[in-house]
Amino acid sequence: MAVWSIPRFSKLPDLRYDPEYYQPSNLELTIKLAAVNPAPISEFADVTDGIHGSPDWVEAGGITYLSAKCVKDNYFVLDAAGQVSQEQNRLNPRTQARINDVLLTTVGTIGNAAVVYDDILPANMDRHLGIIRIRDSEKVDPYYLATFLNCKYGRFQSLRDATGNVQLNLFIAKIKRLLVPTGDSFNEIGKLTRKAYSKILESQSMYPEAEAEMLDRMGWNKLIKQPSPLHYIQRFSGTQLADRIDSEHFKPQYKRIHDHLQKIGSRPLGRLIQPLTNGFDCREWQEDGTPYIRVGDIQKGEISDECQRVEALPEEVLKDVHLQTGDVLFARKGTYGRTGIVHQKHETWIISSEIMRLRLNDNVPVVPEYLSLFLESQPGFLQVEQRVHGVSNFSISQRDMKTILIYLPKNNKGEIDLKWQEKLAEKVIAASRAKVEAQAMLEKAKRMVEEAIEQEFAKSQTN
Repeated sequence: MAVWSIPRFSKLPDLRYDPEYYQPSNLELTIKLAAVNPAPISEFADVTDGIHGSPDWVEAGGITYLSAKCVKDNYFVLDAAGQVSQEQNRLNPRTQARINDVLLTTVGTIGNAAVVYDDILPANMDRHLGIIRIRDSEKVDPYYLATFLNCKYGRFQSLRDATGNVQLNLFIAKIKRLLVPTGDSFNEIGKLTRKAYSKILESQSMYPEAEAEMLDRMGWNKLIKQPSPLHYIQRFSGTQLADRIDSEHFKPQYKRIHDHLQKIGSRPLGRLIQPLTNGFDCREWQEDGTPYIRVGDIQKGEISDECQRVEALPEEVLKDVHLQTGDVLFARKGTYGRTGIVHQKHETWIISSEIMRLRLNDNVPVVPEYLSLFLESQPGFLQVEQRVHGVSNFSISQRDMKTILIYLPKNNKGEIDLKWQEKLAEKVIAASRAKVEAQAMLEKAKRMVEEAIEQEFAKSQTN
């Protein structure tokens, strides 16, 4: 493949002068795509975007507000969504999400696409999402369209047509002109994407089931329903003991949680794990280097495969923070409280200084998945919240982390109920497995789209 190209001035589309637009890889994909007689999106869909005004945020009782951060490669991350008022949603019917809308990110990571389904409704969205509403879903399957937009033949168009200086944007007019192959053979690929969405929903239901069972056994719902006093007083001796003088640290809610956990059978984390260690600060990215796990790469027991990479660190530097299967990674800084479980493939990876490595002691009757589940639940998170310190960037120290109480109920024999932990762990593992299966299906669907286009191109070359 050529490494450079020289376009004729007369052939410059829309008078585009930026050389990136004419990269040989883009020109090659354009030629191959032309072999399947693609149609512009405007021929089969209406395109708009989200609310342009400022969001009217509410803490509860509002409408899910989707942003570009919420839309990934054929799935949604609803944890990144806030809520806007019912009134703002009512006043903006054009931007209300509808089933089978294909949402496309137009800033940040441009070109991510996902299909709106019933479980995320009602929802509205901001102006950084393009909304593609197919007029006849039997002619163009929305799940196929999202898959096409996420594959290399859709992605290169979104990136190439984005414009701007400080921040790139993909505008509505450009979305309308994106070229898409259509027809029954392509729509068939949408069936596999639909199966992947079902797997994702299956995954999303299992983890909450495990968490709900744990909270039910510890009587959490009754505990949090107890009213909190409007004011509270802490003696000076108590502030000395805690080495804290901020009033938030002494909220009665925190003491109530601590007393309840002690009453029902819990142990300090420091008695369950080996000495805590933090990772390293790395800033020199290397495309083919070692995966570098940061806070944003871990959540609900999982570690992202899309970590940035850094130059491998010397063995003597890594010796105290080697990873091994079963380690629990804990986000101690920034978006604190997230966890990830280390599997064999992660053992050579590097963790950032914002992450603590929790390694269970030998013969401790605690399952890593259960420890992760508890720390990410409200009882775990609120204990961490009480102990964090800082002004603009909160973090928790190793000393304070060791005092977190971990709920470890006992069985009829008076022993820590390991079988119950394993039962919950199975649901966590099954949720993770279903997500992996869904991701494999989505990748396969993208390959099917790409191969179909390339086969048609190959045929056109032989004719």
